[in-house]
Amino acid sequence: MKMKNFVDGLNILRPYFDDPDGYHIGSEHDQFYVYQTNHPLTPEDVAKMRALGWFQPDARIPDEPEGAEAPYNPEDGWSAYT
Repeated sequence: MKMKNFVDGLNILRPYFDDPDGYHIGSEHDQFYVYQTNHPLTPEDVAKMRALGWFQPDARIPDEPEGAEAPYNPEDGWSAYT
């Protein structure tokens, strides 16, 4: 992921937290995590996040081909690979 896409994704998510400067991120190996937002994203912002390369790691569609996009789940966080 390019740094601009990472930063742009964080900037999209910030307003959806009650405390946008609080602790809401983590990382493990080559994956960044942003935890569940306090407020659901708009469909437009979901589309922007996906276009930037962000994804919801817990969103899975059983029996769907690899790469199938699950619907947005406001109860899941977002991730990006480095």
